[in-house]
Amino acid sequence: MSKRLLWGMIIVLIVTNITTVLLLTNQNQTSVKKLENGKKIPNEVAVVGDQSIKAKKWLNGLQMKYGKDYLKSMINQEVVFQLAEQQNLSLEDKLVQRELAMVESTTGIMDEEERNRKREQWKSTIRYQNLLEELLTQNIEVTDSEINETYQEDTEQYDFPTSYQMSHIIVEDEGTAQSVISELENGDSFSSLAKKYSIDENTKEKGGFLGYFPEDSTYLQDIYFETAAGMEENTYSQPFEIEDGTVILYLHHILPDIDVELKDVQQEIRREIAKNKMDHEITAEYLWGEIGVNWFYGDQ
Repeated sequence: MSKRLLWGMIIVLIVTNITTVLLLTNQNQTSVKKLENGKKIPNEVAVVGDQSIKAKKWLNGLQMKYGKDYLKSMINQEVVFQLAEQQNLSLEDKLVQRELAMVESTTGIMDEEERNRKREQWKSTIRYQNLLEELLTQNIEVTDSEINETYQEDTEQYDFPTSYQMSHIIVEDEGTAQSVISELENGDSFSSLAKKYSIDENTKEKGGFLGYFPEDSTYLQDIYFETAAGMEENTYSQPFEIEDGTVILYLHHILPDIDVELKDVQQEIRREIAKNKMDHEITAEYLWGEIGVNWFYGDQ
């Protein structure tokens, strides 16, 4: 994942985490409120000794500290999406899918509902970041030879390999492994059994969680990927042997490979080259004048 996308995602996630409570500051502070997850906010949000902290004071503090930045982020997104629509700008579908996969490959375990919800959030962020860069760099000249040369330097860097999200339990022998299998068949959770039995100190306390690994990774032995390739999601394997002991593998999720050709990343490469020629930072505030923005905080 590129650094600019990673930082973009971090910023958006921080903003998203304070969005709900900021929106509540304009509501009646004496009423009971609800967050997106349905949890109610009482009038007293904390009690410290014999003193309480009121929701109104907490929410007003959030608004004072984060309100301007959050409003600016809302304006920036609206400016970028409006200008992109006016200019009929679009993104390569493979680019969006690849960056979605890159982001997801850094996450923990999610169910299908949460994954779909997160992907919609990430997709919006990816669209915003790439369309912003397109708008800011579209008048910077980049030649076809520059694009071709950059692409040929490392064509494989633009592909996304099949990646497996896995957990494992490593035990000392086959007999212990069969005992673990029996407990799994009786309904015990893989995570709890990893904490109980696994001899891998690096993952034991995390319930055996390994995370995502691309199929060309050399961190795990080949047998992990050979086993995972024949499994269905949310299932565990039969025991297999490695140098460190006997392994039971759990496959959480598979991110399929995305093969990319030059035509799929031509715009992306052009933007990256153009950004290196820019003499100012990447920010949507340079575009405010093209739309016209009047906001609560006045002049910047």
